[in-house]
Amino acid sequence: MIQLDNISKEYPDGILFSNVSLLIKKSMRIGLVGPNGSGKTTLLRLMLGIEFPDKGTIQKNKGLLIGYLPQDIIIGTKRSILNEVLDSFPEIRDIENRMEIVSSEIASNPNDTKKLKILGDLQQRFDGLGGWSIDKKAKEILGGLGFTEDQFQRNLDTFSGGWRMRVALAGILLKNPDVLFFDEPTNHLDLDATIWLESFLAAWKGSLVMISHDREFLNKSVNNIIEIDQAKVILYKGNYLSYRKQKQIRIEQQQAAYSNQQDTIAQTKRFIERFRYKNTKSRQVQSKIKLLEKLELIDEPTQNKKHINIRISQPARSPLKVVSLKSVSKNYGDISVYKNLNLEIEREQTIGLVGHNGAGKSTLLKMLAGVEPISSGVLRYGKDVTTAYFAQHQLEILDPNITIFESLQTVSSGKNETEIRSYLGSFLFSGDSVDKLVKVLSGGEKSRLALAKILIQPANLLLLDEPTNHLDMISRDVVEAALKNYTGTIVCISHDRHFLNEITNTTYEINRMLEHSGNPAECGSEVVAYAGNYDYYIWKKESGIDKNSDAERIKKPATKNKSNYKEQKRIANRIRVLKRKLEETEENLENIKIELLNPEISPDIPENAKRLYDLLEKDLKQKFKRQFSKSWFSKEKKPLFKDRFNYERSYDD
Repeated sequence: MIQLDNISKEYPDGILFSNVSLLIKKSMRIGLVGPNGSGKTTLLRLMLGIEFPDKGTIQKNKGLLIGYLPQDIIIGTKRSILNEVLDSFPEIRDIENRMEIVSSEIASNPNDTKKLKILGDLQQRFDGLGGWSIDKKAKEILGGLGFTEDQFQRNLDTFSGGWRMRVALAGILLKNPDVLFFDEPTNHLDLDATIWLESFLAAWKGSLVMISHDREFLNKSVNNIIEIDQAKVILYKGNYLSYRKQKQIRIEQQQAAYSNQQDTIAQTKRFIERFRYKNTKSRQVQSKIKLLEKLELIDEPTQNKKHINIRISQPARSPLKVVSLKSVSKNYGDISVYKNLNLEIEREQTIGLVGHNGAGKSTLLKMLAGVEPISSGVLRYGKDVTTAYFAQHQLEILDPNITIFESLQTVSSGKNETEIRSYLGSFLFSGDSVDKLVKVLSGGEKSRLALAKILIQPANLLLLDEPTNHLDMISRDVVEAALKNYTGTIVCISHDRHFLNEITNTTYEINRMLEHSGNPAECGSEVVAYAGNYDYYIWKKESGIDKNSDAERIKKPATKNKSNYKEQKRIANRIRVLKRKLEETEENLENIKIELLNPEISPDIPENAKRLYDLLEKDLKQKFKRQFSKSWFSKEKKPLFKDRFNYERSYDD
């Protein structure tokens, strides 16, 4: 389908890649990965023909139909979003218009056989292109991407940039091209829309070339990975998880080969130096010298060490209740988003907000940040609690006409120039780069700068709305590591499920509830709590286990006292003990697996295998049965505790 032969591309500041040869075949689904600035978008644009290589050739099959969704924001128009999507298939619209013209001509002259034949041919072509069901299909795609039926006739320019990108995506999917090219398609999608797109691509039969930093999305959407790193382009078969394993094996093999070669070179040089002037060894010395000259050197494997090392300012210890909402309502005109909401957020909770588009996730975050006022009720922060808010469109409110250093200087009271520069260095802005104007920065650089601005001052409560958009995977990993070490409270919205699983210990599901009256003023959203991360939330939903125990604290905020707090701490300590026991058991399991692979044991012999598995079963039963029968667990606590632990055990396995 698409063939790249020895292509090279370089810019004034360096070589992106050289001598790249790739063949993209039918049904290949490729994820392009690599650090920001490595050349992923450039390679994508070369395949599309938007840019051209400095050397080499790119060939495509004749008649290849391509669909491309760029990163750039789509310009708005006065047409409805439904018409925008339908117009992405101009051939169908053209045939439809011609059918209307011919039909009107036939109405005035029903016996015109020539026109009747033309109409029949047009109808046949229209049917072959799926024209009769095109409206229905367009609406299904728009619905899957989060649009409601009453929005289909709204003009495109009334939507924000992110929603316009969804309209463009809907148009591309409607065309059903041979190859889809996506550049960060999930950046403008919420979690529900991302999952819908995953399902759509799983059922889609075409090829795909995609840049994405969402590892869960890549795992479920691609079957090949192209990595671009340090001017090298390597193709791996399998999804992102498989690529990571293969890459690690390749690095280990290359490291071993490099080390062996270096040892050989060192030994050879020592031989040469020792016998260089000895006549009886002159022939051997010359042979060794020629061997070194002809030796093809193996490069030392290097992994990109240039990534963010974020230093989050840790806050002072906050009170147990960080923020509480009592009988809070929030209205936008006649529309009620929340009605009589009771909620308490406590110290060291890290909360992920999930729910359908429009349910009120961002509204809740804005109310907690004080950006949106509540309509009624009481929102109260704990004593001396400070907040920091990262908005979904934080990049758009950066001042484009000041430098990176000046942008930080405006929010870094009490810090001198050296401290600001050192802090910026932890976000990869070092040396003269801090004097760059904001308007020339890439999306990833702007995202790092926006994060740096809100994290420079210590805050008890971090409120994050899609904080990892535009960050590459290395940067996401480091942001995750920094937030895991953060001692304050976090409430975040993210469509990155890996991020939610790594960061959060509580999940709030926000559901839009409709009263029987059907009056928008009588509507509101319900908040249901799940005592675990995103995977725990999904497991709890799919298992059908009663969620009341998780949700009880949200519906009826409990009054905490000292004894309750101590009891909770004892349970938390017990969970840590059991998790440690689980790790020990897993280590025993690995040792047994290693023993089974030992050829001296002959694992094919039934009695040996049975002995090893009996040992494992006995070890598991003794450890876990003993822990769950501890007498200090009350009858009320034991089911919830056991339920939670069983989840963690099954998830880790």
